[in-house]
Amino acid sequence: MKRAVYAFTLGFMVLLTFGFVGLCVKPAGAQVSTGSVSGNLVDAQGASVPNAAVKLINKDSNQVIASESDNAGLFHFTLLQPGSYRLEISKQGFHRVVLDNVEVAVGADRGVGTIKLEVGEVSATVEVSSAPPLIESTEAQITNAFTAENIATFPGVLENQGLDKLALTVPGVVNNRGLSFSNTNGTGFAVNGIRGRNNDQQIDGQNNNDNSVGGPGLFVSNPEFVQEYQITTSNFGAEYGRNSGSVVNIITKSGTNSVHGSVYGTESNSVLNALSNTQKASQAIGGEGLTKPARFNDEFTGFTIGGPLRKDHIFYFGGFDNEIVSQQQVYTSGADTSAPLTPTPAGIATMLTCYGNTPSMQALQTYGPYAIKGGNPTPLGTPTMLHVTNCTDGLARDIQLAQVGRTLSTGSREYDFPIKLDLQTAKNHFYGRYLYNRSTFFNANSFATAAAGYPNNVPALSQDYGFSWVRTLSARMANEFRASYGRLNVDFGGNSIGNTVPDQGSIGQAVARITFSAPNSLAFGPATNAPQGRIVNTYQFQDNWSYFLGRHGLKSGVNFTYQRSPNIFLPNFNGAYRFSNWGTYGADAPNRIQIAQGSPSLDFREKDTFAYFGDDFKFKNNLTLNLGITWSYYGQPANLFHQITVKNQAGSNPLWNPAVPTSTTIFPEIPAPKNSWGPSVGFAWTPGGGGFLTGHGKTVLRGGYRLSYVPPF
Repeated sequence: MKRAVYAFTLGFMVLLTFGFVGLCVKPAGAQVSTGSVSGNLVDAQGASVPNAAVKLINKDSNQVIASESDNAGLFHFTLLQPGSYRLEISKQGFHRVVLDNVEVAVGADRGVGTIKLEVGEVSATVEVSSAPPLIESTEAQITNAFTAENIATFPGVLENQGLDKLALTVPGVVNNRGLSFSNTNGTGFAVNGIRGRNNDQQIDGQNNNDNSVGGPGLFVSNPEFVQEYQITTSNFGAEYGRNSGSVVNIITKSGTNSVHGSVYGTESNSVLNALSNTQKASQAIGGEGLTKPARFNDEFTGFTIGGPLRKDHIFYFGGFDNEIVSQQQVYTSGADTSAPLTPTPAGIATMLTCYGNTPSMQALQTYGPYAIKGGNPTPLGTPTMLHVTNCTDGLARDIQLAQVGRTLSTGSREYDFPIKLDLQTAKNHFYGRYLYNRSTFFNANSFATAAAGYPNNVPALSQDYGFSWVRTLSARMANEFRASYGRLNVDFGGNSIGNTVPDQGSIGQAVARITFSAPNSLAFGPATNAPQGRIVNTYQFQDNWSYFLGRHGLKSGVNFTYQRSPNIFLPNFNGAYRFSNWGTYGADAPNRIQIAQGSPSLDFREKDTFAYFGDDFKFKNNLTLNLGITWSYYGQPANLFHQITVKNQAGSNPLWNPAVPTSTTIFPEIPAPKNSWGPSVGFAWTPGGGGFLTGHGKTVLRGGYRLSYVPPF
């Protein structure tokens, strides 16, 4: 029976991870999902204590990892699952020492410092209720970790508003406001002056980057699913690749030997809200003119459960949440665009009298802001008059223009659930994990066209499969293999007022875009880059090896990433007409026409590789040098444009005159750099003297240098 349970569980985890590999295979970079513990043993005279038995016990799962101190009295445990541990040290002739509550964080070494062993019988125990205060004294890199208990103290985060808000509490991290241009898990942020797009997003140490716009591809925003949120902001170790801004790593919860769970919910309603100054302001001056808050209701509920399937060996964790937002939003051309004026119904009547039923006027009556009735389009503000003298009957007239506003339902739906299985033996730890994230935002204003009658839905589905196998090869050597597959599918199209912006699969059914040279004239029709959508398939295989040799903590690894990203995107696919003003529009006299030729389906593919070698050299007990070298290779998915243009020009019906030089007609091929070596060096030094000036040994000085290679987009 025992054998059957193990076989079924391990087989299920492998199936969970690789079940979709047969269907298809962000830039590479080794990622970290484990931590380490190190220390130094001395006797009462300060001499090293070699060959002492050192055991580390995970308090949640009872996993026991055994090692021993070397000739210098040093010990080191690597590739540890995050959590709380008990450290036990014993040697004949000395009292047994136990340190409780040794907290292990992902990507960080938990240095417990120098432990003094007292002479005596090993049967006697010196027990310390908790480990020494956490002062990271063995690494140059700066890492901040928020445990589940920490996260529970942050308002806003608990209500599913985004875990990246935690990053704003870290020194050197600032909100980048409107400069993010990327997905955000609550907020966009920049680290140490480097752009926000240079942040690397991970889940359990595995790739979670949207390679199109940056930011996370799958949103883990519910803290009940999270064991630890970690952000590394400076002096990265050699094992980190890809980006130079920061590394955000979200560690999902695992089951333990205790059955535990939670049921939770929050509620926010417009009854509890007050009006803002903009909402109170009259429509005559560009406000919304509300007398009470627009209807709004935000319900967030969920549950989790975890525990043992077989005590000390097999553990499960799972959960579910949903967030349903029901609300209305007022879209106004003055607030949503910089070109707010469009003919009012009275102005349209004047234009028909002036120009007759021209093709342009037919389009305005069919597709213009007042032709689309959804949201009850209404003139706003004080109307202005456009004087025109080009009427067909020779008479001059004044066309009434004004801003336009409409009220639309703009709620959202989100559903998430994780499933995770952990299996451990004396020398192995496996896990298989699946994450599901589906959301839809209704009638959004992604293209600043909602006031004119062209809002868009944003449906998205993200899934991620992860597998990890940590193997303790000896008391000094360990290895971890990881594999993951993630898929993001997002669409910017469709709406609840007649699909005036079609979904991405119907891009050819969108109407042409109408714009104006006059800066205060409201354009209408879908934006030239709408609709659009993308699928991001990410396959990743990693291996990390560590070996403790005397004062050297050696580590190396390799990471292979393959991405296939079918996109639907071709600006001006349905054409764009530009007019000087509403007068030339009525006369059907555009000053520019644009249209794109080609297929809007773009199948980007990219292969990336990252390798590293590092040495955490404990030069002295109070001085550690972090040395490393990395090699990065990024493929060039943009070479798809080269392939398309070469095929175009070589065909029987080339787009451009074959006599034109190919340097003009063919997109250039971009070579992928193959010599991207990145050295790194850092130090962590705890001054031995200084008394109160250095906190009596509680001060750590750090520094480092790192050459990193960032993907082009």
